[in-house]
Amino acid sequence: MGVVVVGNGPGGLELAKNLSGEFDVTIVERESLPGYSKPMLSHYIAGFIPEEKLFPYPLDWYENRGIKLLLGTEARLIDRSRKVLVTDRGEVPYDALVIATGARAREPSVPGGEYILTLRTLSDAKRIRARLEDEGEITVLGGGFIALELAGNLAKAGYTVKLIHRGRTLLRLDEELSEIIRARLENAGVEFHLETSVLGADETGLRTDKGYIPGRLKVCAFGIVPNRELAVRSGIHAGRGIMIDDHLRTSAKDVYAVGDCAELNGFIGGTAKAAVEQARVLSRILKGEDERYEPFRSAFFKFADLNVAIIGKTEGRGEWLDGKARVFREGEKVVGAVVFDDLREAMKLERTIKEGLPVN
Repeated sequence: MGVVVVGNGPGGLELAKNLSGEFDVTIVERESLPGYSKPMLSHYIAGFIPEEKLFPYPLDWYENRGIKLLLGTEARLIDRSRKVLVTDRGEVPYDALVIATGARAREPSVPGGEYILTLRTLSDAKRIRARLEDEGEITVLGGGFIALELAGNLAKAGYTVKLIHRGRTLLRLDEELSEIIRARLENAGVEFHLETSVLGADETGLRTDKGYIPGRLKVCAFGIVPNRELAVRSGIHAGRGIMIDDHLRTSAKDVYAVGDCAELNGFIGGTAKAAVEQARVLSRILKGEDERYEPFRSAFFKFADLNVAIIGKTEGRGEWLDGKARVFREGEKVVGAVVFDDLREAMKLERTIKEGLPVN
C-alpha cells in the first residue's frame, strides 16, 4: 500500500516513521530541507543549540527506512478520481494520502507590517538571528507560547527583550497563573507591555495605543493560520483548518489530515505534541486497528528557565495541590492542570486526567 504524506513537520515525520517498513511511504515537502524541530527554533536563535541539532534525522535515515523524500516539491492538487497528487515536479500516485502541511505564522495587519518579521521556518529563524546579532535587542508581539519561548530564551541569552501583548493575561490563563509566568520572565529580563495594542510600525519602532515603543527588530508571534489551501483547491471541506473526523479522515475518500492544518469539531492542535499524537493514532488506523482520536489539550513549554505544562481544561477556579501544580475540576472530577517546573509531576497528572482517575 502506498501512502503519500504532504509535509515533513512533526506530524508528517512521525507518521512516516511509524508506517515505514510496512507501507511504501513518500513524503512531499516544499522546503528543500529534511524535517527539523520548529519548537527548537527560538533555542537556535538564542545560540543555545547549533543548527544541526534542529534536525532529528539525517537524509540517510529516510533512505534506510525506505521513505522516499521529495524535497523542494510543491503539492498543487489532489486528483481524487485518479488518486494522484499533482505536484510542480510531476504526479505521485497514492492509495492513502495524508495532508500534514502545518500552519504559517499570522501576519500583522497594521500599517508598516513590512517592518515586522514572523517566525515559523528555519529561514525565518536565520533572518532573525542575523538581525539580532546586529541590533542586540528585540521586540516580540504576542502572549502565546511561541512569543513567550522566544522572549524568554533571548532574555536568558542576554539580549534586551520587550514583549507587547494586547491582552491582560498570558496563554489564556487566569491572572494568578499569568502573573507567575510574567514575574519569572521579568526576572529573566523581559520587559512587558500588556494591554497594549499595536497601531502601526516603522523602521525604528512601533506605534501603540500606549505610545511609541522603539525597537528596530520586531517579530510577530501571535498565532497561526492553518495551511488548508491544498485541500480547498482539491474540493475537500475546510473551515479554519481542513475538516476531519475522529478517524482523522477528510471529506475525500482515502485522504486524511493531521497536525496544525487539521480541524476536528473546532479544535486545532497548534503544537508539535498534538501533531505527533494525531500521527500515532492515524498510523494505527492505517494498519487496520479500530482507534479514534480524542482531542486533548496538553502542552509543555520552557520559557527561559521556567517549565510550564498546560493540561486539559483550565477554566474556572483552580486549587493548588502544592506550590507547583494547580488543578481544575468539573464537579469532583479533575479536568485540567497547570504545572510549574516539575516535569515528572506534569506527566503524571496528564496520565491521571486523561484516564479520568482521582487526583490526590
